[in-house]
Amino acid sequence: MTDDRPTPGPNEPVPSWEEHRQLREAINDYLDHEPEDPAWNDIWRALGAILGEYQRDAFVEAFDVDEPAETACIRRLIAGDDECPHSPLQADDDPEGPPHKPPASDHATLWLDDGEPAVYSMHVYPGNIERLDAEEPPYNMWFDLFEFAAEWGLEVSVLPKSWYSLGSTVHIVFYPPERYR
Repeated sequence: MTDDRPTPGPNEPVPSWEEHRQLREAINDYLDHEPEDPAWNDIWRALGAILGEYQRDAFVEAFDVDEPAETACIRRLIAGDDECPHSPLQADDDPEGPPHKPPASDHATLWLDDGEPAVYSMHVYPGNIERLDAEEPPYNMWFDLFEFAAEWGLEVSVLPKSWYSLGSTVHIVFYPPERYR
């Protein structure tokens, strides 16, 4: 019997190599196992645990950043503050100034380049942003994210490769437009 369904992804490499076959077999073996913790039955979670450091390092190289700041405060990126001016107990002390974090912020990091704020990244779960079952606003916070960026003069990148929880989170990056021109 032939499978007439559309191809689910890229075709196998031609010519194939032994490591590719080994990886395919290892993934198939993983998918066939019955773990004690059902959460680890998810291949994306396993791949995230294995590839997380690689994905993070690729991000650091691609965005040319050095290190994370101690506190993920997006105001530092917007206003150029040397440190986070917000109280730990009340993150948005100043209703007139830039806030401590953008809408839907989760698993956030402020990245520095030569000690200066360069980019703010966060790893969000799509279900926390796309609240399609919500009966009251916000229904879809994607609009809020882009309005926030426009209000504070930032660009937004949505990256498919999150190192936080591969396959479960979306990596969103805010940065000043002049940084990558």
